[in-house]
Amino acid sequence: MPSRPRLRPAFTLTAVAALALLVLGVAGRLGAGWGYALFAVSCVAIVAGVVAFAAFSFTKAGDAHLLRSAAVRLLGAGAAAYILAVAALAGYYVHETLAGRMEWHWILFGPAALAALVVLDVGLYRKLVANNLPTWRRYRQYITRDRVDTAALSRTFVDEVVLHRSLWRASRVRWLRHTLIFWGFVAMFAIELVAVVLRDGFPAFGWRDVWREPGHPVRLAFDFAYDLTGCMVLAGCVIALGWRIAVNGTPERKFSDTPTTVFLLLVVASGFLLEATRIAASVGDPVHAYSFAGRALASTLPASWSSATSYQSLWLLHVLGSCLFIAYVPVRRLVHSCATPFGRLMNSQQGMLAAKKRGVLGAMLAPRASAPHAPD
Repeated sequence: MPSRPRLRPAFTLTAVAALALLVLGVAGRLGAGWGYALFAVSCVAIVAGVVAFAAFSFTKAGDAHLLRSAAVRLLGAGAAAYILAVAALAGYYVHETLAGRMEWHWILFGPAALAALVVLDVGLYRKLVANNLPTWRRYRQYITRDRVDTAALSRTFVDEVVLHRSLWRASRVRWLRHTLIFWGFVAMFAIELVAVVLRDGFPAFGWRDVWREPGHPVRLAFDFAYDLTGCMVLAGCVIALGWRIAVNGTPERKFSDTPTTVFLLLVVASGFLLEATRIAASVGDPVHAYSFAGRALASTLPASWSSATSYQSLWLLHVLGSCLFIAYVPVRRLVHSCATPFGRLMNSQQGMLAAKKRGVLGAMLAPRASAPHAPD
């Protein structure tokens, strides 16, 4: 049997460092600031890596080897920092739990969030990377920077990844539901990444906790952003379900994904209901004007909904539902929202596709020098 390939040194070093951080955290030797600092480093490195890769892919300017190397190193560093951050935070919160300083709902949230992230990361890797590695290795000789049509790549990126013009031409209702859900979800996810550092990281670093200052402009801006993106996703889900009913029994039904839509709708709706329960006791406070959707819903709730028990129950429902949905993303068709744009970007490179076709046909038609001759 062939021997298994040895683990790359960088992966081994990251795994050892993650284990060390986990042990130190459980032992109470690390504060939460370590984990959030590593998480911030991870976000910065990944964004920088994406920028370097975009400069490598979308332009002919700059040294190709330098840009490619920078992108690979930055993305690798970001992934490593992410693993270290998860290990450090897991160790810290295990220690806090063992010390009796964690409330029960946070004890449930920690393992659920960790499991959801692991399932998401592994699932996306398998769907988007592992499944495409054989094709990449087979045709990588034809994918070179000098063959890149930067104009076509940029145009396709804007048309298909940002604006979804092909979908617009196919069906404006499908375009509207897809755009609202896709960009609403992406924006909400990006906002939450920033909020994690601001809401949890700043206090862990010993900095000013602006998140919990009533009426602070930063917190109000996040309240408005959360409600805006939540309304986008909610509207997209409602349109998707209405469209699904309208096309029932027609060939267009194959473009619907009702389980995912219902799942996402319930998660977003529970989030708005949770927000409404939080502000129900002080719904008349002008500070809640920025949480426009939650405030509107709170004005319709009975007074009993403002109790701490109602809030904690809804919080648990929403958070565990969100974790389940995160783990669900790689399972159903939602992952195609990421995979389809990559396919269209590759299809825009006609020069590469032609080179691949010539290479494949040339290999098939070329005489094999080593083939045995038939006897006379």
